[in-house]
Amino acid sequence: QWDGWPDGDYSHLFSLEEAEACDNLRVHWACEPLGGSGAGSPEAEIWHDGKITRRKCQGVIECTSRACNILIRPQTRAAGIRKQLEVSCSCGGTLAHIPCHVVSVLHTFKHGVHYQNGGLHSHPRPTARLHMSRKETADLRQIVQANPTAGPLKLLVGRPGIDGPGKSVAEITPVLYNSERIRYERRKILKGSGLGRNNGVNFSRQFAKFQEEHPGFIREAQFGKIGIIVMQTPFMAASLVKATIGDEAINGIVSDAAHGVWKVKNDLLVVSSTFEPEALKCWVPGLMSWTNGGTAEHYRIHFYHLFRGIGEECAERNLEVSDDLFANVLDFSTAERNGFILAFVDFWHEHAPNERTIDELLDAAPKLLKGCAQHFRDQINRVKKISAIVDPAKIDIFENYAKKLLKCHSMDEFNLHANKFIKAFPRAESWIRWWMLPAHASMLFPSFRIMTLELWNSLPATTNAEEAMHWKIYAALGKFLALLEGLKGLYKFAEYYSQLSEAQKHGVKIFYGPDRQPWKRSAASFGYTKFSRRQTTLRAAKHANDGRPPDTGKALLGRKPKKHTPEYEKSYPWKQNSCWLDCSLTLICAAASRDFDRGMDAMFSDLPADHPLQNLRQMVYTRLMSVDLSLYQDGGCTLLGKQRDGFRKLLCNVPNTPVESTTGFNTIFGWMYHISGQRVPHVPEASPSVDRAKSYFSMWTVAFKTCTGSSHDHYQVSPVRLRNIYQVHQELCRTYGGDLRRWFHDFIRVSKAQSLAGCWHARDGARFCDGSATEFNIILNIPIVFTIEIADSSSSTWNIPSSLSPYASNPAASNAGVKYTVVGHVYCNKAVKHFIARYLSTTGKKVFDYDGMKYEGHAVRNRATAMRGSLTGSSRAMLGVPSGYQLYAVMFHLVGGEQAQQTFRRQQIADAQKLGLRF
Repeated sequence: QWDGWPDGDYSHLFSLEEAEACDNLRVHWACEPLGGSGAGSPEAEIWHDGKITRRKCQGVIECTSRACNILIRPQTRAAGIRKQLEVSCSCGGTLAHIPCHVVSVLHTFKHGVHYQNGGLHSHPRPTARLHMSRKETADLRQIVQANPTAGPLKLLVGRPGIDGPGKSVAEITPVLYNSERIRYERRKILKGSGLGRNNGVNFSRQFAKFQEEHPGFIREAQFGKIGIIVMQTPFMAASLVKATIGDEAINGIVSDAAHGVWKVKNDLLVVSSTFEPEALKCWVPGLMSWTNGGTAEHYRIHFYHLFRGIGEECAERNLEVSDDLFANVLDFSTAERNGFILAFVDFWHEHAPNERTIDELLDAAPKLLKGCAQHFRDQINRVKKISAIVDPAKIDIFENYAKKLLKCHSMDEFNLHANKFIKAFPRAESWIRWWMLPAHASMLFPSFRIMTLELWNSLPATTNAEEAMHWKIYAALGKFLALLEGLKGLYKFAEYYSQLSEAQKHGVKIFYGPDRQPWKRSAASFGYTKFSRRQTTLRAAKHANDGRPPDTGKALLGRKPKKHTPEYEKSYPWKQNSCWLDCSLTLICAAASRDFDRGMDAMFSDLPADHPLQNLRQMVYTRLMSVDLSLYQDGGCTLLGKQRDGFRKLLCNVPNTPVESTTGFNTIFGWMYHISGQRVPHVPEASPSVDRAKSYFSMWTVAFKTCTGSSHDHYQVSPVRLRNIYQVHQELCRTYGGDLRRWFHDFIRVSKAQSLAGCWHARDGARFCDGSATEFNIILNIPIVFTIEIADSSSSTWNIPSSLSPYASNPAASNAGVKYTVVGHVYCNKAVKHFIARYLSTTGKKVFDYDGMKYEGHAVRNRATAMRGSLTGSSRAMLGVPSGYQLYAVMFHLVGGEQAQQTFRRQQIADAQKLGLRF
């Protein structure tokens, strides 16, 4: 058996399989490769003619002191050995080299390896080994996979067991006495199994395999700034639709986010649970979502799939979908509430687009939300212990006054008690007024209730059921999981409930006693569910969130109004109707700043010097690289103003441009459409450098026509066309319910052929063919900067998303950046013929408003703390837009740049091939 220590004068013929099983005859001796003869070939039929490899043992280095037992592995080259001998032993003695003259010869041929060992090693074995054998690696892999959370030290000391630490991994091989080596090998094993840190390509492959192994479990997956994976099994979906339970307030759905499931700190597990009254008699998960944040957009996607799953289940059972099926108990997070409302609008506009207007849906959604009363009671206990807010002698009064508000049934009664509370505890006024905000109060206080009384009384009063579900998940799966590890665990967790239900249906006893809720009997008898809950204990809040009012001394006392110093960015000062050019340049610069070096600068670098796009690149470069944008400049930025004037004059001289004078008003992006589609006379039409630059603003489209059914089939392929004007109008708004994402998806995707009125072979109206003609329109390239003009914005309402993705459920495309993120808006006041702009900073954390006629051409920071309402949301309800201005255009930027364009092109071609088209 090959052990890596061949010794003696012998030879052996190994088959290819045997050589591979013996780690390709790798040895632990310190050997110098001597090279071989160039005459042999690894494809030879007999070993004598095979490729020759020779290696010479370098012996060992030992200490000359008799009291020292240290053996050192020598370097493989003579120069390295000399350097080793120049250093003293750790005991202070002199090191000596014991040479070895054993030379092994390997003949590698087509059917195996002939190995000849050159004699006996007359020296001890080096104690330091470099390699692990195949069997040793397999043994370590088995241990690590069985103990994925055990770190290097635990593995070295002995992996945990019920009787204390077990065997150390160092017993497998001396190589593993080194904890750093254990760390390296462990990371490699976990990475290969999907439990460790994965690169994007590896994760994409493993995630695709996970989807293939569990079809239908992933309802949606998207990655990027808004990352979310929505999960649901058929049993989970079926549990969401049930008859009303009349004797207890356990109807509806309870939703909340768990913070400790994932390894990444800000990732959440959002779970919506419902009570299963027939077989399990307990709360079960109805929908689960991994999210990389807790924004309204994350919750919107989660709740949309929750509603859609309910709708699909009702359709399967021939039941009518009603609003009450969506009723939810939530905490008081603004993001969660807004996400619920937006998802409700999305669902009904898709499910029944003509039944209710957006305003009616926006009014109906909040009537389905009930807040968690336990959150309010916990807050009372927290604030009453702050002695600077509540006099310790009045703690009971504070608690009674606050809880009294939960029992008021009229607004007059509520206001009377609220004023009494504020008068008695003035320093807690900001705390109680937070709860009195309509969005919070309508979910909590009966006097503010907008939900029907019957529905209100049928829902739980708290989210305790969902928090208990989180602890079940922690107990079953653990905490701080890697993403793929967690997804696999959640699938098992979901299947656990399905298996329990099936078992119960076949008579298997899945719990003892008449029901699964013995704590109810304890509460009825003793007043508490278990002994430790006789008194409420407070847990320190670890995460600040928007679902909690100010409840600390620092937050409630001594807060001085913060004076915000205006924050500016230099831009173009207005001059003689220049607003159309100023705003378009401002947004283009904001988009280009996200990846200027590898984006615009690289794509425009090979353009002819006199091409207008080259002048545009220079303007963007000046603004981004030569101007300190952050400081206010009295009189406006002269450099940017002069550059704008020069570029405006240049546009007047471009043939057929819509810009006719240096003082006139113009369309905002007409000049950009023109120069990105313009030909330069002395540059070949198919110049790769020009095509590359044009693709920054333009799409490439091609049309395929087919005609069949006549005497012979015939086809027509149009030349590849550039398209750079994208406009959505009122009819599209009605078709897609104002959902820009849905429009974009249909606009981009490769769809089935459209039927034509007849064959294109015709002259003067007379057709030469009576076949059946169809047409495919394929988009082969998407631009880096994608601008959508909003027509009829005063009479149509679009929902502006933060991102647009052609392939929302394709992880590989998301990893390649095939996704647009919002850059900014243009607004127009048609009465005064003036444009203004709003854009997101390069960091993605600040929103700036720009009007070239104000602040001497400087953009001023909008104090909005989130994009929602300022850059995303309803197109007719953006916050802070001056009166008389309507949304004119929205600009997006392709995250992955040219790499994303290439990925998109490959995917489009693959989708077209599925329809029978070949390129």
